[in-house]
Amino acid sequence: MMDHDVLRKRYEEIALSGDETTTACDFNLRELEIAFALEHMRDGDVVLDIGCGPGVALRSYATQRRIKAYGIDYAENMVAFARAKTREVAPQLDIDIRQADVLDLPYADGTFDMVTSSRCLMALLEWERQRRALVEVHRVLKPGGQLILMEGTFEGLERLNAYRTKFGLSEIEADGRARLCTLKFHEGELLDFCRKYFDHKETKRFGMYYFLTRIVQPLLVAPEAPRYDHKLNEIAKRIALEIPDLSGMGHLVGFVLQKRQAANS
Repeated sequence: MMDHDVLRKRYEEIALSGDETTTACDFNLRELEIAFALEHMRDGDVVLDIGCGPGVALRSYATQRRIKAYGIDYAENMVAFARAKTREVAPQLDIDIRQADVLDLPYADGTFDMVTSSRCLMALLEWERQRRALVEVHRVLKPGGQLILMEGTFEGLERLNAYRTKFGLSEIEADGRARLCTLKFHEGELLDFCRKYFDHKETKRFGMYYFLTRIVQPLLVAPEAPRYDHKLNEIAKRIALEIPDLSGMGHLVGFVLQKRQAANS
């Protein structure tokens, strides 16, 4: 398996491309993630986006809500990319982006109203490190603050693959090795661990988008390879904004977790 140093080096390299889609090739799905986070974000919130990459989501948050915006990423080149891109496309935004590790956040206890994560914790590659990150995020959230966790799960992928095989499509590998190695979550294990620290407020699934883009599009364009920039993906995003789920399929899952007033013993 790709280890932490190799994965980090890969992120440092792709940040030099100048392409905002390098960390989220499926940019329409990323827009659905952003819309989900914005549903729970209020004017006046102090928001931290962990693993902010080139800053696409963070700039959207700061543009569409009057928030105090912070972002961290562990890749030095990615931080430089995010800062430069923000100066280029949104110089009016006051966003604090810095290099930092999600396992050791450089913020005081109870700093943030909201922490967002879009596939950040999947890149930690070990369940023990993912647990440590969740505890660290809990530390920097204010009492009653929310973690908007958008990560991959094995269960959602298994449901998607079950439908793909029905139509003669190959299964999507769970480790994400086709691009960047990841460790997805087991949903029950994740929520059982979080129960000590958070109240689970909502689970958001994107099954309709996955059905249209991972089943219908491959069948439609075969024998050509499906593309993220296909017109169907744009249509799928519009449909998914109104009808989000279908049979719980798709590995990306959104969780709304609210920090308890005090951790249970």
